[in-house]
Amino acid sequence: MNKTKVLLLTFNVCGNFSLAFGYLKAYALKDKLIRERVIIDILDLCKDCNDIEQALFSISRISPKIVGFSCYCWNMEKILKLSPLIKQLNPEIKIVLGGPEVGPISKKYLQENPAIDIIVRGEGEVTFSQIIKHFALNEGKLEKIKGISYRKNGKIFSNPDQPLIENLDEIPSPFLTKTIVPQDKVTYLETYRGCPFSCAYCYEGKNYPKLRFFSDERVKSDLEFILSQENVKSFSFIDPVFNLNQKNVKKLSSMISKLNKFDTKLHTIEIACEKVNKATVSLLKKANVVSVETGPQTINAQVLRNVKREFDKSKFKKGIELLLKNDIKVISDLIIGLPGDNFFSFVKSIKFVFNLKPSTIIFSTLHVLPGTHLHENAQKLGLVFYDAPPHYIISNQSFSYEEIRKASIMANSLEKEYNLKNF
Repeated sequence: MNKTKVLLLTFNVCGNFSLAFGYLKAYALKDKLIRERVIIDILDLCKDCNDIEQALFSISRISPKIVGFSCYCWNMEKILKLSPLIKQLNPEIKIVLGGPEVGPISKKYLQENPAIDIIVRGEGEVTFSQIIKHFALNEGKLEKIKGISYRKNGKIFSNPDQPLIENLDEIPSPFLTKTIVPQDKVTYLETYRGCPFSCAYCYEGKNYPKLRFFSDERVKSDLEFILSQENVKSFSFIDPVFNLNQKNVKKLSSMISKLNKFDTKLHTIEIACEKVNKATVSLLKKANVVSVETGPQTINAQVLRNVKREFDKSKFKKGIELLLKNDIKVISDLIIGLPGDNFFSFVKSIKFVFNLKPSTIIFSTLHVLPGTHLHENAQKLGLVFYDAPPHYIISNQSFSYEEIRKASIMANSLEKEYNLKNF
């Protein structure tokens, strides 16, 4: 019996791979019928190096029944260009989109893009598995699959939301199932889902405020496998906040230090710098952490209130000093164009960060992302932004377009000069 083929495809940062696809495939293959009758391929393409013709060639060669895309603001343009070409190649291929770019505005994407058949809203493991069973195994009705918006007979429908997976251990490890092969620098591990913070520019905290954890046993088994790979010199956690609390850091650092056979480095983890103290630094060193990333995004008090971000200037400064003193590199981020900011207050944020002397400074222009508080309250906040991804800010009530462009040009120059000196 010929197996039905399913292709998971995305355009990613060069050299990276999609952990989300690993979860989707590993979860789907739990089902005996899917294992027996379906082949799931994963194709991670470079958003800068691979074009849509290369993607279309791969789709033609594989000849899948379903193509699933992982959608973010940085790869959406290519996906929208590729989707109608797939339909021209074979109108029978079902095109399924998921990810934070499309889920919150699924009806809009379906209305404007006739080639798209289904959009998965929110967490995708259960939903995508049911989509595969429907199209590949002729099981169940589309109307009964929760968490999807879809096109049928020329009309667009949205089913009720899919409940979140309460026990994350129900998702098999993409590493232990060999769905993903660990690689140096681009191996990522997730220990929990959700975020306790509610930053207005971020999708995570608003949509998944409840914290759900993988079990200690699951995390330990993944770590044991990753840290046993001699070729993996460094890896990262993608948890929203690594130092969520001292207990969590202590637990993870203990696991890593005991399992770390090859002196594997832990790099570029997201931390809350205000929570950093001497004990935290000691635990980070024990976990072989070599670099962290943190805010402040802005130091303007009114802007911080507007974007619902917590920030304590003195604690942040002390945290940076402790990290640098202990040879942990610090990447510090600032965002251009936040509501309430202006050119001169943004310059004050730059001055504050420069005086801290972090290892690297990253400036980014605000993306008004679908599903965030800023996107849903844009008119109230006076935000003007590009409707098309990546949804860059154009202006706000206090930051004109000309001033934002001036700030972006200045920041780009300062970032290059500063980081080159610290390379």
